[in-house]
Amino acid sequence: MNITRSIALCLSFSAFGCAAVTTQTSSTTPTLVVEVPNQPPDAKAEVKTPCPSPGSIWVAGYWDFIDGHHVWREGRWVTGKSGYEYVRAQYVYDGHAWQFHVPHWHKRPVTDSPQMAAAQGTSAEGK
Repeated sequence: MNITRSIALCLSFSAFGCAAVTTQTSSTTPTLVVEVPNQPPDAKAEVKTPCPSPGSIWVAGYWDFIDGHHVWREGRWVTGKSGYEYVRAQYVYDGHAWQFHVPHWHKRPVTDSPQMAAAQGTSAEGK
C-alpha cells in the first residue's frame, strides 16, 4: 500500500467520522489498522486463474473499507517480492469493534542458516 492511499484513508475517515485509523508496527513493517463500524459481507466466490509466471503469488479477493463502505477487491496475481511475504487483508473483532487490517508486504526476518552459524563458529575459532 502506498503512502498516498494511507493519507487519503486518514483524511476521509476523519472527515466522515466513521472509522478510526491506527498504525501498528511489527518488528520490521508498519501496518495500517482501520476500526470499522460493522463486519464485512461474506467473501465472494472467485475463480483463481492459472499462474501467469514463476514468482507470482495469488492475492485473494477481500472487502476493503473506503468512504464508509465495504468495497470488494477482486483476487489477482502479483509478482512476489524477494525477502518479503504478503499478509492478506483481515477483519478481526476485538470484543468492542471490528478492525480491518490492511493487506501489506512484510519483510521476512533475517535468520542465520545452520551453514552460516557453522561457518561463523569456524571463523571465530580461528581468531
